[in-house]
Amino acid sequence: MQITYRPMSDGRKVAISVDVTELRAREKELKKAQAAAVAASNAKSAFLANMSHEIRTPLNGILGMAQVLEMGNLSPEQKDQVSTILDSGRNLMALLNDVLDLSKIEAGKIAIVSADTDLTHTLRRLHRLWKPKAEEQGLEFYLSLDADLPQVLNFDAVRVRQCVSNLISNAIKFTAKGRVEVFVTAKKMADDKHMVKIRVSDTGVGMDEETTGRLFRPFTQADDSTSRKYGGTGLGLSITRSLAELMGGEATVRSEIGRGSEFTFTFLAGEAAPQHRVVSEGMSMSEDDSRSTLKNQNLRLLLVDDHPINRQVASLFLRPFNMRIVEATNGKEALAALDRETFDVVLLDVHMPVMDGTETIKAIRASGQSWANLPVIALTADAMTGDRERYLAMGMDGYLSKPIAERDLITEISRVRSLSPEQLKASRDTKMAA
Repeated sequence: MQITYRPMSDGRKVAISVDVTELRAREKELKKAQAAAVAASNAKSAFLANMSHEIRTPLNGILGMAQVLEMGNLSPEQKDQVSTILDSGRNLMALLNDVLDLSKIEAGKIAIVSADTDLTHTLRRLHRLWKPKAEEQGLEFYLSLDADLPQVLNFDAVRVRQCVSNLISNAIKFTAKGRVEVFVTAKKMADDKHMVKIRVSDTGVGMDEETTGRLFRPFTQADDSTSRKYGGTGLGLSITRSLAELMGGEATVRSEIGRGSEFTFTFLAGEAAPQHRVVSEGMSMSEDDSRSTLKNQNLRLLLVDDHPINRQVASLFLRPFNMRIVEATNGKEALAALDRETFDVVLLDVHMPVMDGTETIKAIRASGQSWANLPVIALTADAMTGDRERYLAMGMDGYLSKPIAERDLITEISRVRSLSPEQLKASRDTKMAA
């Protein structure tokens, strides 16, 4: 019972009594429901993180060994078979990533991580990546960069690549003949910002207005026959629009049946620091440079992973580069190896028995030994939002999520090797202090 007293003009008081039993019960139920919702959301996140880790680990073996086979002396038929394995594995990986991204977007846990990056290099690399797929279908594939497009800007290269790849993949998938074109422009905005506009047009089947209206909804495709004929989950465009909005832009579509479609993706990018040396993906050395440099260095590499298949995959990737590789199955063995021998680079798994990767990197950095500032690259099946930043903040110099591509491993080793000890330490200290 809740009683309220109010004074009257004649000096007397009136008491108002209200039965709040039902109100209090409902408030209690609401708090209980809110707590249950938070617990369910946390449980869902934990489940997805665990499932992501458990799926990525065997996929690392499947895709890794398939990449090794692909580099061998195969007959045309065998090459086709290996290509099928790789395509199927990558499709499964893309499906997993889409489901995880959608879950993170719904939970508001997607983080936009911007860095000074060579935009033109990023776009040209995407063009090279997708050109073979377009040509395989008999399509012409063009990239047009505006003459006034700034070369280096501050943006999230990972998310921009993801969005543009979604649009290019979609255009190639639904275009039976003709061409796919990518046009890129940028408009200077206030506060040293640039609105980057990327248009992907095709000469594909096209869509009516009703279809385009629902195209950006999760799990939505043109119709049921689209899923049966072309595959896919219908998540890519929904994720692209959500990411575009998180980056201050938007994703839209114009289409006409029989004449094709044009998807537009925009995002805000900041000015790059004038004297900032870019060491992220966009400005990294070329793949050919990475390979030739590594072959001539005769590196000594410590490979730390408790999973024998993961160690085998990494060793086979690195075999052509004349490296001396020492293996360890946990952090304790790794520290003992560092005491015994001299190494140039450490590849470090995170989840291991006896002594895991997080304990190991802390021990390395705090050791005071000559190897305390060795470049260390995390190789992990942890690929949720914030994992990369978390491990870099612990003292790692690089991060690769499993399943690992041979190209990415070579490029990352070359990147950390191209930096001086002083540059590595300065970069590490900045991330650890963030």
